[in-house]
Parts: sequence; structure tokens; C-alpha cells
Amino acid sequence: MIRLALLVLLLATVNCSPTKRSWSGPGPDKNDDHLLEPLAVKPEDKEESNLDLGEEHTQDKKDDLDDDKNDKNTNNQDDHEDNDEDDKNINKDNGDEKYNFKTEITELTEEVTQVPANLSGEYSSGEDILEGDIKLTPEQAALFKRSGWDGLVNSEAWLRGHGKWSRTIPYTINGVATREINALNNSIQIFNEHTCLRFIPKRDYNNDYIEFISNGGCWSYIGKLNNASPQRISLSSGCHLAVPAHEIMHALGRYHEQSRADRDTYVRIITSNIRSGRERNFNRQNNSDSQSLPYDYLSLMHYSRYAFSKNGRPTIIPIPDASVTIGQRNRMSLYDIQHVNIRYCPERALRLVGGNGSYEGRVEVYWDERWGTVCDDYFGQNDGRVICKYLGFPDVAATYRRARFGQGTGPIVMDDLRCAGNEYSPFACPMRTIGTHNCGHHEDASVMCEKNVRLAGGCVTSNYAVGRLEVYAEDHWGTVCDDLFGINDAHVVCRQLGYRTASHVYPRALYGQGTLPILMDDVQCTGGEAQITHCPSTPIGEHNCRHYEDVSVRCVN
Repeated sequence: MIRLALLVLLLATVNCSPTKRSWSGPGPDKNDDHLLEPLAVKPEDKEESNLDLGEEHTQDKKDDLDDDKNDKNTNNQDDHEDNDEDDKNINKDNGDEKYNFKTEITELTEEVTQVPANLSGEYSSGEDILEGDIKLTPEQAALFKRSGWDGLVNSEAWLRGHGKWSRTIPYTINGVATREINALNNSIQIFNEHTCLRFIPKRDYNNDYIEFISNGGCWSYIGKLNNASPQRISLSSGCHLAVPAHEIMHALGRYHEQSRADRDTYVRIITSNIRSGRERNFNRQNNSDSQSLPYDYLSLMHYSRYAFSKNGRPTIIPIPDASVTIGQRNRMSLYDIQHVNIRYCPERALRLVGGNGSYEGRVEVYWDERWGTVCDDYFGQNDGRVICKYLGFPDVAATYRRARFGQGTGPIVMDDLRCAGNEYSPFACPMRTIGTHNCGHHEDASVMCEKNVRLAGGCVTSNYAVGRLEVYAEDHWGTVCDDLFGINDAHVVCRQLGYRTASHVYPRALYGQGTLPILMDDVQCTGGEAQITHCPSTPIGEHNCRHYEDVSVRCVN
């Protein structure tokens, strides 16, 4: 089949003159399983809001909080000792080249149980704030006031506002205090180290960017808004620890963990203990996506046990084990990281193995710190379409059963996948509980996707291809600027096309100026990426180039 497709492509090539205008990975970063270091921040005075979404001190607090009160009373005496111990732990963690991420969950559990109880749970208030820190646009706030929660979340104004950022996110900081800036820098470092996202200072030509401000508490909009330049995140006094990461995850499209559609299986909401007027903060979000990830009591996005309590009694009780620790603001959890990577970094969650390029191969899923496969039961065109589009390809070309590209060796992660074809990721498709199956590796599923790079205005043969580089990104085709573009970038492109390597890079539109939008600028691949869109660059669609700077490449076998 592969040879036949190549033969058809060869027959379609009529002229190889360069003046003639004619004519698709790697898994998680090697450090992905390292410990996320705790943010070393001193405890704050009780008058300031530590913003732990609900750990609020009252005289009515139940007896089970006495230990926490005692911890608070002695906290200031222990500051220097605690910070010294944190430094020791950080140094230890930095020395581990392969620290098991699961250890982080265990240590985090022990750490969170020591969090003082007198932490405020209300980030902000007002008619344009939901769930304590989710900001509404004026249009959304008007809908909420008129039609309530159901009217808002079912409206076009709510759904269309939850867009997706590029991997590179420009930002500015305006009026934020030093302590909160330090917490923001620590949060950004976590995203840089454990996801594919890169936060960079805004440049003059960046249209879409985040502005961090101090304006009435800690809050953020959900997802990327349309025509918001800038989109603001507020980090007022008290928005420290890992609270900036919490707000950034809202901007990336993440809801609170206890509001996910299946939450009633894992927690019980005690409405009689919720402050009057704050009951809406505990609504379930039926349109939120759990990404097939387990419920995460230790998520940075989870309310704490006493969130918005009016009487010092719990508003959230985990089930079936009521003693489970819930809610923390110290760091992103393992599943918080996976949420971001599934949504923004598909190559860290899914890959195609065994083909001639990143556009084809056996489907492998990263799950439980291992790469595993997908069973071919019910596997068809719609599943392949979702997988290909999720990986950044225009569409699926073919799907295969019976281990067409060889049998995998890891666990079988997905079975009975039944995508409708319009899901944005296979993790959102109906399937068996992830990790369960009744298959063998001889049933591993595979796909061939339509390629997401092409060479225009040049020539393609079985031995080489040359032409103006065009890429498919964020549902559009476009050209690439020659700024900073070098041979490592070309190597990635050529492997995507199924060639062995690149031999030349040609600047200044040697194979003609394109007419499509310029999609990528300042590309800086290391050479090991599976796709050029995985490489650092400006945000997709933003640049300071003209088409006379369109880059061209030559690939060879």
C-alpha cells in the first residue's frame, strides 16, 4: 500500500524544474517524570488570603481542625527550619535523573495534611465571577444574570469563548507585587519543564497575549477568548504558592476538578454547609472534559474540604473514604500535567510508531508512565480521523487492523474505541475504561494520516524533493518564514515527508512566494522533533515577515 501511494505520487509529478510552480514521535520529555519541586514560600499572616479555595478559619470549626490550629500557632517558629528542609529536598530532587513521578503524589499527600486550616476560599466576588475565580465576559455575565447557570453554559457566548492557545504564549506583567511575580515565575517554570507550552515576553507583533494584573483577587477566564487582546489574569495580594498555575490552567481551558461531570461518584457536596449565595460555586460542569483521566483529589484545581463553608463544617466530603486529603495549592499534580499535555501536547500523549514518517504507524498511547497500544476492536475511519486531527494532520488517509506496523510490547491502553469523528481527541471518545481490554497485540490498530507538510513550486521524486515549505497548523495551510530557519528545522520537515534527511535550506522564496498566510516564524528545532509544529516558534499565525522571506528546503534519501 505504501509503495502504491508513492507510485501514484510519482506519476503525478510532471515537471521537476525548480522554476515550475507545482506541487507528514517522540514521547514525553525525558524529564517528564521528575518530581515537581515545591514552591518554597513562607506562610503568610492570617489577614492575607492564601486562597486555598475554602480552608476558612472560624470559631465554629469542628474538633477535627484543632491540630491544624496548633500547627498554625507554631508555624512562625518553624519557618527557618521548614525552609531549610525544603532546600534539602529540592537539592535531592534535582540530583535524581529519573525520579518516579508517583513518589510525588505520596509526598504531596503527606505535605497537604499539614496545610493550616485558616485559608480563605474566596478569590473574588461579584456578578462577573463564578466558582470564586472564574471571570465572565460582559456578555456571559448578562446571560448568567438573565438565564442563570443553565442558560449560560448552554449558550453560544459560553462555548465559543473557550478557545485554545498556541504552544507559545506571550505575556506581560502589570502592577503585580513582587511575591506574586515570584510565584508566577515558579509556575511558568513548571509549565516549561513538564509541558510543551512556552511562556515568552510579548513582542510588538504579538496580537494574542496574557496580561497578568492585580485587580480584585485571583481570577481568570476559562479558555482563550476571541478578540481579547490582552486576555487578563488577576494576581492580587495572596495569589502566591502555585495559585498562578491554577489561574493559568483556567486560561488554558481547565475547570475545577470537583465540577467535572462524574464528580458525584467521588465526592459528596454538603449544601447545608455552603454560604448563602455561593451554592452555584458547586455546580457540575457537564461540558467539562476529564480527558479520561482518573478523578484527582490532589489536583491543584480541586476545592478544599471547607470551601465556602458558613459554619466551619465540610462542604465537600470524599467518597467512599471520607479521610482522603482533597485540595492543595502547592504544586501541579501528575494528572494536572497530563491534562495540559493531552490538550496541548499530543506527542506526549499519543504517537505513531513503525511507519516511514510521523504520519503513519501503530497507534501508541502514553498512560501510567508507559507507552501502550490501541486494540482494533470497532476501530474504523472515524477513530482514525480523530487520532490524525489530534496529532495535527489534516485528516486520515487509511486505518489498519491486525498490527499492520508491527506488534507493540507495552500494555493495551484503549479498547472498543468508538469515536463519532468530531471529537478533538481520542481521550474524549467512548471506549472501555482506559487500561482495560480483551485483546492481544496481534490486534494493535494503526493509521496513515494525510501529511501536514508539503513542498510547493518544486519537484518530488523517489530520491529527493525540493520546494517552498508549506505547513498545516491549527486547521490551516500556510508558509514558513526563513528567519532563524536552519538545517535542523529542515531535517524535521524531511522526516515528516518520509525522506531520510535534508540537504539544503533556501531562503528568500527561491521557489516562489506563497499566497497562503504565513503561519510560522522564528522556528528553532533541535532536530529530534517529530513535526515542525512541535518546535519552538512564534505563536501560530503571528510573525514579522513578508512572503519574499518564504523558506524552501531540499530533502534526500
